Amino acid sequence: MHFRRVVGLACLTALAWLPSGAALADETSATDKLRILYSTRFTFTDDGLPLVTVQIVGNRKEVKVRAKGGLAVRPDGQGGATVDTDGEAAWTITAENTKPAVILDWTVVDVLQPEDASGIANALTTWKARGFDPRPFEIGTVFGTGGELIDTREVRIAIDPVAAGKGAARATEVAKRFGVATSTHQELVRRPSGTIVARSGATVIRNPSVVWFSARRSSETITVADVPTNAGGSQMDTGTEDRRYWGAVYVTLDHDGSLIAANAVSEDKLLAGLVPAEMYADAPPQALEAQAIAARTELLQKIGRRNLTDPFLLCSTQQCQVYAGAGKEDPRTTRAVENTRGEVVLRDGGGLVDIRYSASCGGHTEDNDAIWGGDPDPSLRGRSDDAKASLSKVTDDNVDAFLRTEGKDAWCAHTKLGASKFRWTEKLSLDDLTTRLSPTYPELGRVTALVAKQRGTSGRIMVLTIKGTKHTVELTGDLNIRRTLGGLKSTLFEIEDTKDGKLVLRGAGFGHGVGMCQMGAIGMAEAGKPHAEILKHYYRGTHVHKLY
Repeated sequence: MHFRRVVGLACLTALAWLPSGAALADETSATDKLRILYSTRFTFTDDGLPLVTVQIVGNRKEVKVRAKGGLAVRPDGQGGATVDTDGEAAWTITAENTKPAVILDWTVVDVLQPEDASGIANALTTWKARGFDPRPFEIGTVFGTGGELIDTREVRIAIDPVAAGKGAARATEVAKRFGVATSTHQELVRRPSGTIVARSGATVIRNPSVVWFSARRSSETITVADVPTNAGGSQMDTGTEDRRYWGAVYVTLDHDGSLIAANAVSEDKLLAGLVPAEMYADAPPQALEAQAIAARTELLQKIGRRNLTDPFLLCSTQQCQVYAGAGKEDPRTTRAVENTRGEVVLRDGGGLVDIRYSASCGGHTEDNDAIWGGDPDPSLRGRSDDAKASLSKVTDDNVDAFLRTEGKDAWCAHTKLGASKFRWTEKLSLDDLTTRLSPTYPELGRVTALVAKQRGTSGRIMVLTIKGTKHTVELTGDLNIRRTLGGLKSTLFEIEDTKDGKLVLRGAGFGHGVGMCQMGAIGMAEAGKPHAEILKHYYRGTHVHKLY
């Protein structure tokens, strides 16, 4: 199999719009261009940087864009016919004659690697014998650059397609019936269709399915009006603002026939906006460089594995990487992105690391499978966050001593930035807990006690027993426990009964604790550790590699 690097924005362009008598921009058919917009094909800019398409806003009846010095409107994308406007004339985009997409939810019953031909064949045979018509779906992407082949593909064996929105319930039924782990995979059976209409004064452009915009001046950004302040455009957003974006902006159709705006932006511009939101910009340069490399690795690892039915590669919510466009950059974090151009974290055996990080591990990181289930990842094993690695595991027997130590040897205790996250105390009223839990667990009665039933490697509670006057309930899952108890910083805590109707939780850390401890990275950097050593400390069996 041969892999070639695709260069230029034209690889992501959509259907052509041509004025009378204009020459064709290329020989790619309109159908192929729209298919590319939905594909997971990996593309690069002319400068050799990955080009990423990121959602800006969705579910809109109209979208408004503008730019200082005017906009170039390219219905056919880069290299196609262009309509220029001077000044700051705004374009308003709407849609006509739309038809929604057709999407099916499949139940995933097995996940295998593409090279495991016999495993795939056996899984298909097994589920066919059970009366289903299974299908393999390959997700992820593969590309070669810098002498390295990056392959993030996996094959999902899926059964029993149902209408979109009904897949979760069906997957639960299959899991109970056959005793297997299941998830949901969405298949785009038919793309949404319609005409995109762009207006600016007396100028009107109509084009099937998509219209592209770029600033006439390369030094300028494009402004998209009324973007939700909570990224992603959900109904939970409480406010909007005008946001600026580097690169190109295209407007196309959402699943239901409404409008989506997305940004086609080079990796360096994207990361320059992301990294300041992930780590304090006044952190030491080596910590910022470690964060930039981690964010780049995470970005590349997600491409082609999410948003499989959308006309973009990444959403802009916390499910992907929170992206608020241009104007959020800081010279220090931008320098970290530039200084680490093309550098990623690879497993020693090859392949991108499944990057995870949290604000503060509290002195000990956690195993990935303890937090999210699934298979243990050898690169995401919990470990003591200090140079001596003095404590291999936090248990019920030593958690009290662990939490009472000042943590002088832990990297995440070395920095003043992380002091409030390293150790913390919360007080919970049993009456307040009863009021909070009774709607969900009416069988509990009055809450009388909390007991840690199972802890992970770091001491984080994986199963929490809630005792009541009538019944006992067990909570599982890191995030579920934290939210149920009122938004705790972490589940690495012990419980003290003060005998006055209150509980005192003495805890450590902030977040799930898997992968890189950001406060620990800052502590290591302050101690003079280079970014490669920082990353190797948190991701076992890995190394930093320059891809491009």
